[in-house]
Amino acid sequence: SARFKFGIGLSCSFRGCSLGAEGTDMSSAIVSVQADGSVIVFTGVNENGQGLRTSMCQITSEILGIKLDKITFLEPQTSTISDGGPTVASRGTLVGGNAVIDAASTVKKRIFRIIKEDLKVSDIEETEWKNGKIYSRKSKDRFIEFSKAAEKSYWQGINLSAYGWFKGPKVGWDEETGQGNAYFTYVYGCQIAQIKVDTFTGKIEIEKITAAHDVGKVINRLGAEGQIYGGVTQGFGYGVLEDYNIQKGEVKSQNFDEYLIPTTKEIPEIDPILIENPDKFGPFGAKSIGEPTLELTSAAINNALKFAVGKHSYQIPLTLEQVYLGKNLRKPARQSEVFHHSKMKTKQVLRTNNIKTITPKNLENALEILSGKKFQILAGGTDIIVQARMKTELQNLLNIYSLQELKEITETENEIIIGSAVTFSKLISNKIIQKHFPILVKACSSIGSTQIRNRATIGGNIINAAPCADSVPPLILRSAELVLQSKSENRKIPIKDFIIKHYKTQIKTDEILISISIPKPSNKKYYHSYSQLGRRNAMNITRMSISAMISFASNKNIEECYLVDGSLFSCSQRLTNVENFLIGKPLNEQTIEAIEKPLSEKIEKEIGNRWSSEYKKPVFINMCKDALREIAADFHG
Repeated sequence: SARFKFGIGLSCSFRGCSLGAEGTDMSSAIVSVQADGSVIVFTGVNENGQGLRTSMCQITSEILGIKLDKITFLEPQTSTISDGGPTVASRGTLVGGNAVIDAASTVKKRIFRIIKEDLKVSDIEETEWKNGKIYSRKSKDRFIEFSKAAEKSYWQGINLSAYGWFKGPKVGWDEETGQGNAYFTYVYGCQIAQIKVDTFTGKIEIEKITAAHDVGKVINRLGAEGQIYGGVTQGFGYGVLEDYNIQKGEVKSQNFDEYLIPTTKEIPEIDPILIENPDKFGPFGAKSIGEPTLELTSAAINNALKFAVGKHSYQIPLTLEQVYLGKNLRKPARQSEVFHHSKMKTKQVLRTNNIKTITPKNLENALEILSGKKFQILAGGTDIIVQARMKTELQNLLNIYSLQELKEITETENEIIIGSAVTFSKLISNKIIQKHFPILVKACSSIGSTQIRNRATIGGNIINAAPCADSVPPLILRSAELVLQSKSENRKIPIKDFIIKHYKTQIKTDEILISISIPKPSNKKYYHSYSQLGRRNAMNITRMSISAMISFASNKNIEECYLVDGSLFSCSQRLTNVENFLIGKPLNEQTIEAIEKPLSEKIEKEIGNRWSSEYKKPVFINMCKDALREIAADFHG
């Protein structure tokens, strides 16, 4: 279609294994066989989550012919083993594995000297070590249990602990000419990215990554494939999401709400292909599979983008703006980047350390407490706790999360009443809400993560009054009213009037938001559309959203029209000039295209030359048109 473009991109690399000419490649290991036949392995390289522990145990198992459950890998102190160099440069299995082979082979030879007469052999090559037994190749009926061989060696005073060492072959280069033999072995890789690009918004969806890597000999297939899965995921984050924003030497991306990393919902299908090409320098021919999996992904995605839209991007990450505009937009400092100056005149982020929390017995008790002293209301806490670290003064929090009066959803003849402490998980699973307000369910399903939705409340989302509050646009769309209560009075206020601007509402210091009242839909047929744009598919902060609800007259022209923005203006509001333009017209492509003029006027009036307007204006217009097309398709069948 004109909107979606598809691309395929390829990237290739060859990469030197280990430190190469930049350092000396060596590593150490200790293999210690116990009297009962169990084995302890130490290495000078470390387990960092890459699976080295398993690989070292597998190599030991292969040399000694025993099962993995007989081997224990221990992390030694630096005082007990020689420095094996840093666990970097995809070198752990390559250098550490060779050191383990050296140590295990030494122990193996010592045991052989004790049991060779029992097996009636003279050379270790005449034996086969497997399945916990040591066999004579001359006669399979002649064997000894490895545990018995270890016990026999132990009682004869044989040292069953051996120190292993590996030093890589000599390499070097000429610093002046850049010529020479930089590494003693190399790995090779190729990745193919298949992507889908939304040209209306600039969002990239990765459909599949095929990753083929030459790893020498595969030691641990599950671990090697896991390295590919992890590396490709990191490469996707590096290429599309992770915006390390530095302005005038100051890092602006200080939290994970801005420095985005992939979630499970962004990870595409990954097809790992392991090419075995044994190397003479590696343990059993193994080389490495670490950084190479990460380094290729972003290049493959970028090449796929060029294939899809015909234009190469020379900057990553490929954010929405980078893809749509060909450049990234830099926003000014926000609340979560506020600093304060200490007496030492150094900048530091504030931390939560001055909070007092009171939990009332019931709603009446809560209102009584509020009438006498200023408190900030705490419900789910998903916004309050983040904001708390920006303040130095004592913060008094009134915890209403457990008040059962605020946690119910009820239905009357004319309205649905949602308690302010109802969590989003409860809201989106409620049958009443699903039946009458599916657009609210869809909007709230996109909030944060399952953990956030289990804790965050609809009341907190409204009171916080962030422009990106996902529950607010559908509530404005359905003319919801808020019930506010203090010790002295109750009042009702339309949600469209309650939020004055971003992070500012009409709530009074002695009031609690009790409930949200939504009129039940009439019998008239309404058509709905809701779409939300964010950089991720989960744990997402909404960049923009559009909520639409339309009914049609008997002549098939638009009779009623409700359009509400999300995260476009300082607070969500109805697009009344666009609504008025549409009423009385047929919802066809000509009408849809014609909304651009009144909508542009509305956006320019509200946000003018704000830093994000260059992107938000055209993209929001696209989103509105797309929402209307969805309703038109639904209406016309």
